[in-house]
Amino acid sequence: MLIALALGAGAAVLALARGGSLDALGATRLRWTPLLGAGLAAQVGAQLWSPPWLRGSWALFVVVVSNLAIVVFIAVNRHLPGLLLADLGLVLNLAVIVANGAMPVSPEAARSAGLRIPGPDDPYHEVLGEGTAWPWLADVVPEPGLREVLSVGDLLLAAGIARLVYVRTSELDGGRPGRVRESRASG
Repeated sequence: MLIALALGAGAAVLALARGGSLDALGATRLRWTPLLGAGLAAQVGAQLWSPPWLRGSWALFVVVVSNLAIVVFIAVNRHLPGLLLADLGLVLNLAVIVANGAMPVSPEAARSAGLRIPGPDDPYHEVLGEGTAWPWLADVVPEPGLREVLSVGDLLLAAGIARLVYVRTSELDGGRPGRVRESRASG
C-alpha cells in the first residue's frame, strides 16, 4: 500500500524537520510481530504465487485470515499512537471484503488512477456495481500520483501509520515528546 508508505515517509520527514530523531521510532517495541509477518507474508505470497486453486472462497479465506492476523497484531499494540485508527481502517476494509467476497473497485476511480478495471481473473477485487454491499467502504478514491484506488479504510490505516511514525519520530529517549522542540526554542 503505497499511500501508507508515502504518508509514513512524509510524517518522518516532517518530524525530522521539526527536530525529531529516528532513534525513538527505531526503538518502538512492537508485540506479537510474528503475527504481522505471517499476515503480510500470506498476502504477498498469495498474490505472487497465485496458483490456479487460489480463487473464489480460497482467495477470500487467505485475505480474511491474513488480515485478521494483522488486525490482532495492531490491537495488541493499540497503546502506540495512531494504531487504533490504523486498526479501524483495516477492519473497515475487511468488512467490505467479507460482505462482497472481494474488494469492490469503482471503474471510474480505477480509470482516473490509470489502472485497469478488475476482471474476472482478479480474485481479490471486483467491479463496484449496484449490488455492492457498503459501496462507500470500497476502493473509490483515485490517487493517480501513486496509481492506486483507495478506500476509506486505506486512508484511515495510512493516517494511523503516519501518526505513529510522526509521534515516535518526534520523541527522544523512547518516550519524552517535544523535548527537541523545547531545547531548540530555549537555546
